Amino acid sequence: MDNAKRLKCSIEVEAFCCDVCTKPLRPPIFQCTEGHIFCSSCCNKLPEEKCGFSSGCTGTIARSLGMEHTVQSILFDCCHAEHGCAEKIAYYDNYKHKVFCTHAPCKCPEPGCCFAGRVAELLDHLTTHHKWPSMPFQYWVPFDLRIVEPGSHVLHCRNDDQLYLLSVQPAAEPNGLAVSLVCVQYKSASAGCSVSFSLSPRHCSSSTSDDLWPWWHFGWPPKEYICFVPKVSDGPDDAGIVLTINITSVDAADENDDPDDSSYVETDEDDDDSSS
Repeated sequence: MDNAKRLKCSIEVEAFCCDVCTKPLRPPIFQCTEGHIFCSSCCNKLPEEKCGFSSGCTGTIARSLGMEHTVQSILFDCCHAEHGCAEKIAYYDNYKHKVFCTHAPCKCPEPGCCFAGRVAELLDHLTTHHKWPSMPFQYWVPFDLRIVEPGSHVLHCRNDDQLYLLSVQPAAEPNGLAVSLVCVQYKSASAGCSVSFSLSPRHCSSSTSDDLWPWWHFGWPPKEYICFVPKVSDGPDDAGIVLTINITSVDAADENDDPDDSSYVETDEDDDDSSS
């Protein structure tokens, strides 16, 4: 496919959309004997495998392998090609790729701010222009973050330079603080996290999330939160709270999985076992 001869041409978008829902066609694709084209979802809604698309059309429906081959052969350059993306995308995947492309400029989450740039540029923008506190971290290594007052923090990963955004917002009912953690760019590998806190012996908790989504999926500040910290009378409110955060990544776990790990340290128990 990569070495195949290609044509540059202009094609009407409607030619590759479902005749019923008008959404881009993706395999499996179906066609009636009179030429009407259906996506899989719309085809499943047709009674007794008869078309019925237009008045009087009773054509039978069958899989259209030719149309499937056609839509798979029409490839687009990514709209973020100027930023380094070399992907060629089928028309039906164009919107999804545009949304999740890792080469897309990173937008500033602050309401009313139109800044967009590379990851390093966004980090500098958030810390310099918006005065967000920042903290570096590594995947799978828990770290503490002291929160003195509600606000936003940017977390910079040393493994892959990804940015994660922490939001701590006051909550009225119940009274306390809502803690949200999101990423800036979509990660193809699953990224998760755990957040825990301890205000006093009677007030401690731990929460986990298997997936971290980009901030624009929820808006900013996010309404969804991973952890809720209640306001307590016997807690150290003036000193703030300490969140213990552990952000995980499947990619980082694979990189650190060394079968010949040289970090093993021999103990006295090993000496006893070898002498027995």
